[in-house]
Amino acid sequence: MSGEFALMNLDIFAVVLVIFLAVLALYFAMKCRSDFSDKKLEEYISLNENIVVLTTKEKIISINKAGLDFFDYKTIKSLKEHHQYISKLFTEVSPKEERLVYGIDWVTKIHKKQNIKVEMIGDGLKQTFFMQVKKVNNNRYLVSFYNISIVMAQISNITKVAEKDELTKIYNRSKFNSILSSSMRKSLVSNEPFSLIMLDVDHFKKINDTYGHDIGDSVLKDMASIIKGELRDKDNFARWGGEEFVVLAESLAEKEAFDLAERLRKAIEEYKFDRNLNVTCSFGVTQFRPNDTEHSVLKRADEALYVSKNNGRNQVRIFKD
Repeated sequence: MSGEFALMNLDIFAVVLVIFLAVLALYFAMKCRSDFSDKKLEEYISLNENIVVLTTKEKIISINKAGLDFFDYKTIKSLKEHHQYISKLFTEVSPKEERLVYGIDWVTKIHKKQNIKVEMIGDGLKQTFFMQVKKVNNNRYLVSFYNISIVMAQISNITKVAEKDELTKIYNRSKFNSILSSSMRKSLVSNEPFSLIMLDVDHFKKINDTYGHDIGDSVLKDMASIIKGELRDKDNFARWGGEEFVVLAESLAEKEAFDLAERLRKAIEEYKFDRNLNVTCSFGVTQFRPNDTEHSVLKRADEALYVSKNNGRNQVRIFKD
């Protein structure tokens, strides 16, 4: 009986041993497969000219040479000593309420081919990238960064050119309308005032007819320079059309805007233009009202300007109901 019991225990031990060895073999097979997979992925990202990071749901595994060079690290180990989490390498460029990069497992929430605009610092310069995340398996993700800084700079330059008046290099009418709409929304929320100042060069047609359009253009360019020199950084200034200009005076109520317009009027009157010309301007001032539209506030400033012109020119008038 005791012999049969011992034999039975031996059989159980043998079965347990076989199971244990099978599990151990499976573990090592999975580990080798995982290591092999990571190695293959590292070989893949090493061939990529863009910055590519291999990561788990939480931590960096590897980064290619393009990434090491960009962040100025010699080895992956040295980078990981300073940055365990990939989100520490960049800043997402989007409003806080729209951000997708939050928490340590944010890579699991990004859709394939979804472009996320981010900024990263390399060589002391902040640069702009599109970031994409690709899931490789249950706990491996490839995060790629495509540098779009040059494209963004080109778009910015094109936008700036499109916003400027070709002659005076100040904002054009289209850009000013956009600024006005934005200032109206901000004023309604913050209850902070702003005012418009419209000005028109007195007898400008006579200048063109007498001295030619080159002198007329020179007067307009000097006019823009004089006014810019008197305005604050937060004021917005544009050529409205022809010899007419407009100023959006941020945070100024009507009386303060009147005082600013008076300073502009005097600065222009005292300036000696080309051919030693004495040039003056007429001004109209109005303050934004809560029930205003873009058209209504501009119309009041324009009407105040024409009161100035009809009453002798070279003066400032506030719109009166």
